[in-house]
Amino acid sequence: MAVDYARIARDIAFTLEVKSPKIFENIFLNNGVLAMFGSKGRVNIIKGGNRFDERTRLGKNSNVGHRSKFDPIPVNYQNNVQTAYYGQAIVSGAAVVNMVEEDQNAGPSRISSLADDCMAELLSTFPNEVSDQLMATSEGANDPLSIKVQLPATAYGSQTQTTGGLVRSDYPGSDPTSAWQTQYSSPGTAVDLSAAAGIAAACKFAWTCSPGGSALSEQPDIALCSTGVMAQASGGADVLKRYSVNDKMLKMGFDNIMINNATVISDRNAVSGAILFLNTNYGHIQVLGGPKTKQAKNVSVIGNGAVSVPIQVCNPVESETILQYSIKAYLVYNLTFGGLRQHGRLANVTEA
Repeated sequence: MAVDYARIARDIAFTLEVKSPKIFENIFLNNGVLAMFGSKGRVNIIKGGNRFDERTRLGKNSNVGHRSKFDPIPVNYQNNVQTAYYGQAIVSGAAVVNMVEEDQNAGPSRISSLADDCMAELLSTFPNEVSDQLMATSEGANDPLSIKVQLPATAYGSQTQTTGGLVRSDYPGSDPTSAWQTQYSSPGTAVDLSAAAGIAAACKFAWTCSPGGSALSEQPDIALCSTGVMAQASGGADVLKRYSVNDKMLKMGFDNIMINNATVISDRNAVSGAILFLNTNYGHIQVLGGPKTKQAKNVSVIGNGAVSVPIQVCNPVESETILQYSIKAYLVYNLTFGGLRQHGRLANVTEA
């Protein structure tokens, strides 16, 4: 008699469940943006709820000011704290096992092979799906926020799109402390990172994304560019004199250079001829915890920056008409912003 279906199905599902954090870890270690979010501890697990929230302060306390010692102090009620709320994107898949193949691979020594094969499929597809959607040219109804879309090529103060339920045109940016707008450099003089003037222009824009001052926490710490921009930056013979590098990202396998506090990395989905600057102090990757998620709040950083979260793995389901069963796996997440003026798009950057 062939090996029992239910036993092996449970074994494979259990193996996938135990190894599922590796899928999440692989997602983060195969994408530079997510690797930076992970290494900075900017991944949060939320238990319950149907949305992700970020509290943001848009405006300043109008009661504060310089006045005579005889003048009364205003005591106006302040309503500057807003809640930006974000939907929950679901990335899902299924590992499918054929029962005949299961019979052909019967025996204790082959159970792990079936499980490893299913795991390899998920490991190779989940990361690409997540990273591609986070850098998509448009946002579908079921997709997470796209960095490209959220850092538009639109002038600061003139953006009208909605982010986190807050309409950007309601906070146009005349007062920087109340702006719900990302920075943008309108195309002007080309920014050539192989030359001193280009480096200076990029540094200046990074400080433009630091309206709170020059403290490192206020400066962008991720900069995304195309391989052409990175190649151009490497074109100068004295490139090592021009730039420093982020050693942690190098250990994680990502070539990079530094502009101010920002680690510049190339991404296959990056905007051509531009650099996207992000500040992870004002943004998170939020994940909805499931029945198999034991931890909550901030995810602990493992090793050189890997973060580990269990993917939700369902019980195996046998097909009614086909000799196979499927094991579904899913992850609920989104990119969320707690501030917008700390991020921006530098345009007209020269490519090699």
